[in-house]
Formats: sequence, C-alpha cells, structure tokens
Amino acid sequence: MNKKEALAKLHSYVSSDGTIVTWKCKDIHGSKLRTRIKLRTKFYNIEEALIKDFIDTIKFLYPKVKSIRYYPKRSEVEIRNHTISKDILNFGKVWSRNWEFPKNLTQKQKVLWIRAFADCEGTVQNSNYDRFIAMDSVNLKGLKDVLKELKKLGINGNFYNIKGGSSYRIKIFRKDNLQKFNKLIGFLHPIKQEKLSLAIKSYR
Repeated sequence: MNKKEALAKLHSYVSSDGTIVTWKCKDIHGSKLRTRIKLRTKFYNIEEALIKDFIDTIKFLYPKVKSIRYYPKRSEVEIRNHTISKDILNFGKVWSRNWEFPKNLTQKQKVLWIRAFADCEGTVQNSNYDRFIAMDSVNLKGLKDVLKELKKLGINGNFYNIKGGSSYRIKIFRKDNLQKFNKLIGFLHPIKQEKLSLAIKSYR
C-alpha cells in the first residue's frame, strides 16, 4: 500500500465514522501572544479490527507521530496533528452531510475507499431468502457518487430514500453482485465479511 492508497482509506474512515475539528493553540511569537487554528482528526468505531487498521495506517504514513490517542471506553481515536488532518482534507471534505468521494483516484484507491466506507456504514442482510449489502448516509451526492463507482466495477445496486427522506441507502442484491463485491472489495470488518460469505453460500 502506497501513501495515496493509505490516505484514501483514512479519508473514507473519517468521512463515514469520524470528523476533523478545529483546535485553538496559543503561543508566543516575538513579543506577542498569538492564537493559531490547528486541526484535530477523530475516528469512532466499536469494531476493534477497524480501530487497529485506522491506527496502523496512521503509523504507516507517519511513523514519527506521537499524537495518537485511543480511548477504548469511547471507541474513539484522536489524532492531534495538523499535518495529518490537512493531508486527509486534501482528498476532499469529510463531514457527514457533505463528505466527498475523492477525485482522480486509481481503481485500487477507489476500492480501498469504498471498502473502508462499507466497513463503517454498511450492513449485510441474510435471512428468509433476503440477501443484500446496504450502505447508508445522510449525504445524497456522496452516496450517489459511491453507487456510480460501484457500477464502474460492474457491481449494480439501487438507490433509496429512507427515514422520510432524511437519509439515503445503496442496496446491492442478487448473487452475481454480491460475489463481485466480495471478490473486488470485501469487508475488513470480520462480522460483515462472515455474513457476506454466508449469504453467498446460501444461494442454491
């Protein structure tokens, strides 16, 4: 995994289950006290495999960084590093209602972005012959961009308004689409990956 691939994955993690907030820092510049605005990255998830992957990716990109804080009781990772936050934002906005699918990515970078997004925002259903992958977001444009990229990979899905139009869903169903998702993207999230594998095997 190269730097851009790793940053694409971090951007997706933060877009789906995180945020970047401002942090005021005061210091002395010459004889004057100045206030500078710095950035702080946060990521939240209860799945330990995703927390570990997020932290490991940060350490891979920035081996000297010492500002990683993990709060297990809150399932939260906090990165107090302005450079890291800026590097992530260079890929596009990350906030829940207006995150952006990054432009000018290679296919591998797109796959890594979609996988991280599905790991955080996706669900897998497999009951009573109802089998599908769903990905939800309040960001209409962003989710439509994800669906467009999935279709470029040959993975077809439908788009829905849910919760009275306040949220949106991509729904992927049929054996061939689930198989393509599994082969080309898959899940790092162990429970979701197991559910997907069982859903595919359940077809006669």
